[in-house]
Amino acid sequence: MMDKLSITNIAFDCVPQQPFRSGHGELLFCESGHIRIYINQHLYELSPGSAILIFPEQIVLYCEADEQLKIISVSFSKEFLHDLFHSFPSDKVSFLREHNCCSLCEVGESLMNHYIQLLRLKLADSQNRYQNEQIVLCVRMILYEIAEKAERIYNDVQSTTACWQLKDKFVSMVEKEVRSFRSVDYYADCLCVTVRHLSKIIKQTMGYTAKQWIDNYAILEMKVALQSATLSVQEVAWMFHFPDPSTFSRYFKKHTGYSPSEYREALCVMTKRIDSSPPSLD
Repeated sequence: MMDKLSITNIAFDCVPQQPFRSGHGELLFCESGHIRIYINQHLYELSPGSAILIFPEQIVLYCEADEQLKIISVSFSKEFLHDLFHSFPSDKVSFLREHNCCSLCEVGESLMNHYIQLLRLKLADSQNRYQNEQIVLCVRMILYEIAEKAERIYNDVQSTTACWQLKDKFVSMVEKEVRSFRSVDYYADCLCVTVRHLSKIIKQTMGYTAKQWIDNYAILEMKVALQSATLSVQEVAWMFHFPDPSTFSRYFKKHTGYSPSEYREALCVMTKRIDSSPPSLD
């Protein structure tokens, strides 16, 4: 079972510095300190008692963590996620992908600690013939806690109007198709609305123009791709359907201030600096 689910602690000095694509599902529960997390460009702020769910293939960026940060991470494989969501209401899964963060009250925080402690016990109980079933049920309880709190906030603060439904559809489309399409016109046509209406709704609901959201998410995807040592800059350009590497470089530099090659060089310098750091004496 340990290959499907694991529980670890994340402290300030263990937080990744660059955006990355998650290869597994992950539940983060903040015990102390504060951190800001971008998931597919959505900004979330974690403080003590906050919990957030990360799905496989989502792009994650941690930033502005303070030194008091302590997070419990429950990581689970794609296989476990399939078991977890089997018979889980499909509308709840879709809702959790878009509204995956909540702050728990004192009672809810105590419950979360109880669930995590129970998970630790069940993970250690390797002789239990129903170990997998019990762990799945325990994690489902946690997901229902998050869904219940998130739904209450969503219904109280952001009612399910046509505006929010349009926003959710737009974001979902951009995440799936940004490698091929980066014009507002394309998404407006697919959603059967005018460019002006789409831009207005996205600005109202997300604080960005539709074009800013598209470009920012595209850059995030490009940064993750450029971290792969197996892909050349030319191959990344083709991946995002640019006609040639020069056009890709101009686009990337326009939105970041540096070229793809300069970004890679900065990553190498940062990696060497981390690798050469002296071991901790703690």
